[in-house]
Amino acid sequence: MNIRTRLTVQFTVLVSSILLMTFVAIYLLRVEYVEEEFFDRLEKKAQTTTELLVKVNEVSSDLLKIIDKSNYDVFINEKLVVYNSKNQEIYTNNDTVTYNITPELLNQIRQEKKVRFRLNDKMAMGLFFADSHGGVITIVGADDLWGRENLDSLRQILIWLYLLEVILFGFAGWYFSGRALAPIIRIINQVKKLFPNQLDQPLTIENHHDEIGQLTLTFNDLLSRLSEAFRLQNLFISNVSHELKNPLMRMGTQLDVAMLKERSPSDYQTLVVSVRQDIRELSQLAETLLELAKVNDESQRIFYGEVRIDEVLWDARSLLLSAEPNYLITVQFDENINSEQQLLANGNPHLLKTAFVNLMENGCKFSDNSHVNVWVFFQKEGIQIEFQNTGDSIASEEIKLIFRPFYRRDGASHIKGYGVGLSLVERIIKLHESKLHVSSDATTHTTIFTILIPYSKSNDNLVSS
Repeated sequence: MNIRTRLTVQFTVLVSSILLMTFVAIYLLRVEYVEEEFFDRLEKKAQTTTELLVKVNEVSSDLLKIIDKSNYDVFINEKLVVYNSKNQEIYTNNDTVTYNITPELLNQIRQEKKVRFRLNDKMAMGLFFADSHGGVITIVGADDLWGRENLDSLRQILIWLYLLEVILFGFAGWYFSGRALAPIIRIINQVKKLFPNQLDQPLTIENHHDEIGQLTLTFNDLLSRLSEAFRLQNLFISNVSHELKNPLMRMGTQLDVAMLKERSPSDYQTLVVSVRQDIRELSQLAETLLELAKVNDESQRIFYGEVRIDEVLWDARSLLLSAEPNYLITVQFDENINSEQQLLANGNPHLLKTAFVNLMENGCKFSDNSHVNVWVFFQKEGIQIEFQNTGDSIASEEIKLIFRPFYRRDGASHIKGYGVGLSLVERIIKLHESKLHVSSDATTHTTIFTILIPYSKSNDNLVSS
């Protein structure tokens, strides 16, 4: 069942139920009103007849019967009976109808003064009238044929009216649900016409304030992000192809040149060293790409635990210096340290070491003297690590671009690298729910990458503010 049909059925059932309860309430109130009106007429009939019989001496039973017959307010199958204090019948206006009146009923009427009941499927009531002779009891009953016909007519009208309105509600629900869902159908038709190269075309929004407008805005935002993802994917593939092609072409060219004629052993040794360097660069690129793919794969389970930041920093420093002995890396710790527990953070040591190595290598590569200073501070929010180097500053408009895969700064073509390391760093820092900030001062030519890693929960009470 589609949404339009379901909304129509729900609307029809809801409104029809409310209407049914309303009609039932109207009918029940009408039944109560008709019954009350009939009993009021019976009571007035009983009072009039009894007063004429008891209080007017000139009116006898025979005369009273004549008066009753001439009265236009006569009930169907009416019977009125008057009893004296000894429960003897002193008057009746209809001998063709018989009532089974028990002494218990008469005593109940004397006690309660007015009693409503049914006699022979007729609506009846008994009244007690006090006088100097002990009082009389009048019982009157009749068929309310007019009331039944009135209720039958009302019931038929309500039933047919209810059925007609249920049909109207169904058509109205179908019409208005169609109008309500029209924007969604329009969105569906627009989405069906979208292709990967048209994701930057936003969907039409008729009303920015209703739920469908908000849904369309969200979908447009999703399309924008998908378009950006496809663009980055294409850029990524293009850059990877380019970065892989260059060393492969260099190796192929060198081997082709070497095969043109006989070379000296030293020439071959130089060739092997050059090819080995190209292979090393390819291996480093492949390893970095694998790390980037791993941290971006949400299905990969990453294990976290307590790690000592100082140990990870020293391991990262040793690893980088073993590969690049010409680099100079200085690590300094804040003097405001009360316990080794302050160095504990929650994280993955391998990923953190990878991030630190990339930040140290980036600082050394872009430094004037291949030197990076690493400062460790203990803030209230967590462990703050700064990677500081002196060299060409980063323009403010470039800071938000340096974390894109394969992005290379202007004028950095002479510096070896692939522009993948900082993307890997940013993703690792996000996985650790930490903060990464970059600042670059053109006056002092100083660039600082700052990381703020939350403390481990076990050392929160040991950290000073």
